[in-house]
Amino acid sequence: MRPRFIQIIFIVFLVGFLTSSCSQMTGGVKVGFLIPASVGYRWPIDQQYVEKIAADRKIEVITRSAENDENLQLKQAEELLKMGVDVLIVVAANANTAAAIVREAHDYNVPVIAYDRLIKNADLDYLVTFEGAEIGNLMVNYALKVKPEGNYVLLWGDAGDVNALMIKEAQEATLKPSIDNGRIKIVYKSFTEDWSSDNAYHTMKNILDFSGEKIDAVITSYDGLAMGARKAIDEAGLDYDVILTGQDAEIAAVRAINQGKMSMTVYKSINTIAAASVDLAIKLAKNQKVTGVTATIDNGRKEVPTMMLKPVAVTKDNIREVLIADKFFTEEQVYGSN
Repeated sequence: MRPRFIQIIFIVFLVGFLTSSCSQMTGGVKVGFLIPASVGYRWPIDQQYVEKIAADRKIEVITRSAENDENLQLKQAEELLKMGVDVLIVVAANANTAAAIVREAHDYNVPVIAYDRLIKNADLDYLVTFEGAEIGNLMVNYALKVKPEGNYVLLWGDAGDVNALMIKEAQEATLKPSIDNGRIKIVYKSFTEDWSSDNAYHTMKNILDFSGEKIDAVITSYDGLAMGARKAIDEAGLDYDVILTGQDAEIAAVRAINQGKMSMTVYKSINTIAAASVDLAIKLAKNQKVTGVTATIDNGRKEVPTMMLKPVAVTKDNIREVLIADKFFTEEQVYGSN
């Protein structure tokens, strides 16, 4: 009987040790990460960074992609809540309807962090994003420095996205003095549904076909819009340089900048926003004091505590210093193999 008793004691000890090790490995924290889509450029990269940083912090992250279906995203939120996540990090598929996710999470006493996209009309706990006004300012200030006089086109993102609205407001405020004194003329300005490159292409094509004006600068709020505008410019065969701006430092845009086909992009360090969001989630899960809140943003329901991160302007001159140094891209990805 004694060997049997010792064996049982050993098994109990082993199970306890393994359970303790597992708890230490995961930090006892489980985070749900909801993204709007698993295709396209941006969100799969954010997923990679969030999951890597979570692994480094020894916590568990469960990711779900809604494929741009707001109803599916709500179901995915419910699934993760039933799985016992401690915190939800949400990139809303639809910022206007994602309040339902916040309500559902709060029914489970689970806090919600909005990731780079404000959830409207909700009792949202936190927002982690980049300074939208500064993004717009970086674009306009670059254009004004290079082309302080001339005809400008403004192509913003989707009108339903608060980020697009903040960028628009900042751009118009920065441009106003130059418009008022007649140095800058706005030939055309509009939002672009779904931040669509195709929509930007057709808009730019119509401007070039029908406006009759020489276009000196096209200030787009996203690299995909810039690529659509670039296609229309190339097809029109313009024999002069056009200032062309974007946002997100997508690889196609960065290569275009290096080739002189695009002027600049605004880089929002995904490593920075992913780390800030994961670290905030850990603090919320462990009921620790939250630091790093620098602003509040009105979402229609409340002033949401917000961590505002700094964007960076990227031109041909600082691709290596900013993007490659941050390990966002490699030399070969940008410049190719020589």
